[in-house]
Amino acid sequence: MIKMGGRQSYDIDGLIKEIEQPRIKVVLCFFSVEYERFEPHRALKRAFPQAVCVVGSMLGGWCTAGVVKKGVVALSLSADEVEEVFSTLKEGVKTDAAKTATEAVEDLKRKIGYRSLDPDNYLGIILSDGLALGEEIMQVLSLEAGLNLPFVGGAAADELNFTKTLVGIDNQVSADGLVLLVMKMKIPFHYNHYIHFTPTATSMMVTKSDVKHRIIWELNGEPAAPYYAKLLGLKSMDQLTFDVFALNPVGVVSGNMVYCRSLHKVIEGSGLMSYCYIEAGTTLHLLKRGDIIADTRKTLQDGAAHLPQVQGAILFNCAHRLMELQTLNKVEAFNDAFRSIPFIGLNVYGEDLFIRHNQTLTAVFFGRY
Repeated sequence: MIKMGGRQSYDIDGLIKEIEQPRIKVVLCFFSVEYERFEPHRALKRAFPQAVCVVGSMLGGWCTAGVVKKGVVALSLSADEVEEVFSTLKEGVKTDAAKTATEAVEDLKRKIGYRSLDPDNYLGIILSDGLALGEEIMQVLSLEAGLNLPFVGGAAADELNFTKTLVGIDNQVSADGLVLLVMKMKIPFHYNHYIHFTPTATSMMVTKSDVKHRIIWELNGEPAAPYYAKLLGLKSMDQLTFDVFALNPVGVVSGNMVYCRSLHKVIEGSGLMSYCYIEAGTTLHLLKRGDIIADTRKTLQDGAAHLPQVQGAILFNCAHRLMELQTLNKVEAFNDAFRSIPFIGLNVYGEDLFIRHNQTLTAVFFGRY
């Protein structure tokens, strides 16, 4: 079975008891970054030496028992759900994300035996350093013909300090790492990403940017931050707070699809830093916020529509969505929307599914046969 749990403090022993079961194959655990000093990864590996234990830091989490502002959430998958497990941890994403991703992919392919994998049966989980260029990582994965399967996950987070994020496997944890986990599933699963923003008629072109550092310097030939503030009707750039950015993202529109490109701070008085890199020549639309709770309920309905019976879920929720939920006083409502199923989740600095997303909820649902 799938066993899940969460704690509002560093009660790793209590959490271990909650997710303990026979024949555990995989453990996923997410924790507030300040708990690094307790070495939760080592505690999990001691408790479950036979399992592959994957960990990552988070900006608060979610679970069936309630919202986790600071604490630990985890799940275990047994041999009833997972037949085979392959994993790798590579470091160096801050220096060269693409190179590190290539090394991780090659290591994973070697462990798998260079077999062709059926994406209907194999599921990938990805966790990466939240301060690296996750777009380059996902580009490597999307172009890799030898790993033709979905990788679902996100960028590890800290407490909005943007100083140190952690990922790890078993007894190794890194502040500069990439984790890839591949599981051959015995049960059906469904994955998707969900967005509650729609494009407005207001668009602008990025005319100058620093892709490597994710900075937009000019919009329509004008300094980006003042131009964006003017679009929002703000009197000064001092009003460009984290909450304002969270409620007013920009996005790339492709057909019926909208890809958020969340902004999060002003650089040198004129630039805008994004959670995703944006190239010069890109057309951005100012986005209109929809009902995040109604969209969340549709998320669960989508999972149920694709599976005979949902027995659990993992949620990778954008940090900006958390800010929006806090601003709207709907944090508990978001968590309650999933209370009908066992689930855990974490807030991340970027969501991954085929590409790097912003301001989305990316989820994996597990079913039964």
